Amino acid sequence: MRSAWTHPPVYDRDNPNHTGPLVVNYDLDQLKVGENRVIVGRKNGYDLHSRDVAPGDGWARALYAPECTWPRGAQLCVLVEWHPDYETGSDWNARLDAVTDGLRALDYVVERAGRPFDPAQDLRANLLVYRMEPGQTPPQRSPDAWAHIPPRRTYKWPEVSPLHQLSLRVHDTKAARNGRSLAVWDIASALWPAEADFCAHLRWFPAPGATFAEVYEGLREFSSAVQGAGYRTRVQERRIPDTVESVDLLVYADADPGHW
Repeated sequence: MRSAWTHPPVYDRDNPNHTGPLVVNYDLDQLKVGENRVIVGRKNGYDLHSRDVAPGDGWARALYAPECTWPRGAQLCVLVEWHPDYETGSDWNARLDAVTDGLRALDYVVERAGRPFDPAQDLRANLLVYRMEPGQTPPQRSPDAWAHIPPRRTYKWPEVSPLHQLSLRVHDTKAARNGRSLAVWDIASALWPAEADFCAHLRWFPAPGATFAEVYEGLREFSSAVQGAGYRTRVQERRIPDTVESVDLLVYADADPGHW
């Protein structure tokens, strides 16, 4: 077997969704807490990949985070999932401390973000991992900043979930009708603003050839539609390019200020 990594990846600030997870996954691999992907052979001209995970250690991987979810002032941000090895048992806190300490030594900011996890019930734990732009200071948040997030619940007819209500509201806009498509998704709670108790990810595909002004007008219309229902919105801090295939909008509701 040989490592799937042949050289360190390079981060491209103009392509963070692809290169950000590559950089962090490489660092996790070097820290011996990553997926430890290896090439176990070849078939039909392609490498065959597998994982080489030490018993009891579990493994971690970095996933892309939409830029609209990033802490303000960040230049790179990913969601890191840590998966325990349940066959031999694993100390959640010890392994998460190992991941956290290793990444912090590489100049990442690491937070145990999102809903509090329960090793007896949850399949994994999440970490928010990011680097700040030079001269920027990371947000100062307590370890329990997300403790107020309510547990997931199931909605039964005739109840309508907030996510569905939000989707109906934004689809009933001129921008949604004129664009190619619009999707509204749930999003990992580790990517929620710490002051939120509800959050959704909206991705809009404008009409082909839409101008920069038309894209911003569409985002303004979506924001206006949801703000009337008490929601706040956030777009990426980096300037949206003049030509885009899709744009993201974070929609969230503030929790009771007494909770944060």
